[in-house]
Amino acid sequence: MDRKRIARLTEQQRTCLRFVYAHMTSKEIAPLMGIEPGSVDQHIKAAMRVLGVGDRRSAARMLAEAEAAEGIQPLVYQPPDIVPPTDSSTFGPPIESGWQPSGLSGGAMREHQASFRVATPGGAPTLPLPIGTTKPGDLNWLTRLACIAAIAIGVALAFGALVSAIEALSRLTKG
Repeated sequence: MDRKRIARLTEQQRTCLRFVYAHMTSKEIAPLMGIEPGSVDQHIKAAMRVLGVGDRRSAARMLAEAEAAEGIQPLVYQPPDIVPPTDSSTFGPPIESGWQPSGLSGGAMREHQASFRVATPGGAPTLPLPIGTTKPGDLNWLTRLACIAAIAIGVALAFGALVSAIEALSRLTKG
């Protein structure tokens, strides 16, 4: 009996149900089919009535199971805005340095050629910016503590200035 119902579906209803089976919404299906989202909903509702089911996912699943039983491989629809996957073994050029890989077209480099900075667990935390000619990781604990204190004082002064400015504005608006 399901085969008779499936045979009564129009091609647009089948296409809509295939998209629904791919977890797409009516708004996503409409531009792919060149119709309005309301028309997509109407095709799906008509297909649900023909198949005698109460929701769109069940109708899509019923069509997919029927096509699988007939040996028809369901089409895999991929929206045109999705970029095809690239070769996972290549990376773009490094951002931090001017080094360019040699021998590869397009400035890509192989995974084994990429240089990674490994963070050691339990290592001392570093400041995000170098001070003077030293690297952030070269600072001793006293210099780090002084930097933290300077940042805290700067934040407190900025907050005080903000509060003073708001208070001055409120006095101006009252008078």
